[in-house]
Amino acid sequence: MAQTVIQLKTRREPAAGRFDMYAQIHKGLRSFMMHTLEKVGRMDAWDECETEEALAQLRALLGLCRVHLEKENSFVHAAMEARRPGSTARIALEHVHHLRSLEALEAAAREVARAAGAERDAAALRLYRALALFVAENFEHMHAEETGNNAVLWEDHDDAELAAIHHAIVASIAPDQAMLVGRWMLPAMTAADRAAQLAEMQLGAPPAVVAGLMAMLKERLSERDWYKLGAALGPTAPRA
Repeated sequence: MAQTVIQLKTRREPAAGRFDMYAQIHKGLRSFMMHTLEKVGRMDAWDECETEEALAQLRALLGLCRVHLEKENSFVHAAMEARRPGSTARIALEHVHHLRSLEALEAAAREVARAAGAERDAAALRLYRALALFVAENFEHMHAEETGNNAVLWEDHDDAELAAIHHAIVASIAPDQAMLVGRWMLPAMTAADRAAQLAEMQLGAPPAVVAGLMAMLKERLSERDWYKLGAALGPTAPRA
């Protein structure tokens, strides 16, 4: 642990004011991972409904992680390699490892679903421990992307180019995955970033989608954060 802390201190800090395509989606992924790890950890393996609910959330997380990884490979890494060949080598290898981890976790979840009684208890504990390691590895991985990858992107691209890459990624995400991203990313944002994101969505997203996100946020935000969002959006705020 001490070695990791020293490594983190020596990494380059993000450049203030630059377009950061990693910041918000990584906040959402961290929140989703932490919540799911906690849910799997407290899962009562003898309760069929509770077990299925926890496994369903885990499958949703693993599916989103797979989509996120594929989008980074196809859009972000492609842009980096086009201007600085070899710049994604380390992270690309970690992505290969993460794909294997996703497959292993999916298999572990199936093992829990098939088992019963004491065998399910044991399988659930194995799943929880494997998921904990996956989350730990991803937290370090995301930090490396936010510092190392961003440093390359900021040196080789201007903010307009980075925004274009980001918008291309967003446009390529299937509607069901986009709603899942919003469910975890928007509550994890700061109040100012959340309001800015919703204001931007109001300009281009279908009204029904925005209304659905607002209804979700009303359930998941604190009273203080909900008030801040309404105050920031003003009369344009959709009714939830």
